[in-house]
Amino acid sequence: MNLENGSVYGPMVSRRLGRTLGVNLAPAGHKSCNFNCAYCREEWMDLPSRHEWPQPSDIIDAVDCALETCSPIDTIAVAGNGEPTLHPGFAEIADGLACVRARRAPQARLALLTNGSTLCRLDVYGSLTRFDARRVKFDAGDATTFRLLNAPCVPLGRLIADLRSLNRLTLQSTFVTDSQNHVTNATPSALDAWFGAVRQIKPECVDICTVRQPSRLPLLPVPGKVLERIADVVRSMGFPARVFA
Repeated sequence: MNLENGSVYGPMVSRRLGRTLGVNLAPAGHKSCNFNCAYCREEWMDLPSRHEWPQPSDIIDAVDCALETCSPIDTIAVAGNGEPTLHPGFAEIADGLACVRARRAPQARLALLTNGSTLCRLDVYGSLTRFDARRVKFDAGDATTFRLLNAPCVPLGRLIADLRSLNRLTLQSTFVTDSQNHVTNATPSALDAWFGAVRQIKPECVDICTVRQPSRLPLLPVPGKVLERIADVVRSMGFPARVFA
């Protein structure tokens, strides 16, 4: 993660989303996340207090201005410095972005990149209908790997149950290992658990990737041929899978 210093960044070319305008709901230069993933490039920061988050109207206005001046884009992606659904005005922002998209860039998809931890909040769950693409991080299917890899704030069982309730869901799964095979989700047992969880969730698609840049822990990428084997198993279960090595 490179911490953004504004509410809008890009446009940039994304392998998954095409020409993308990013939207950051967090304070400038502040990591605002309730997971502490081992492969994240940024150190942990305490969550902002309620008054430190940007005003929803300021975020919506910034996106409006950016769309007015930039060339055509494929996707407006709500992501930024951490977990966007932690913003206390997330529902208002989702409504505003949907209106701005309809007026300025009706051809573009509105996408949400999330860790799924707040799906139990009615305001977040109800706002998902505003998004054409819901992309949820999902790296582990057993509690031990989940804890080591994502340092989550929610139990794995609750996350899986919440994800099962969604439709039009894409899982985004990052596979890593280390020299001691301690922080890894690529062992046979960890993969079996992950496959089982994917089967329960029944996603529309699964995107499979690995680390490409240095992280705060000395993690290693998983070879492309291993990622392809993982994707083949997912496809054999009846779910489309793409590999981004």
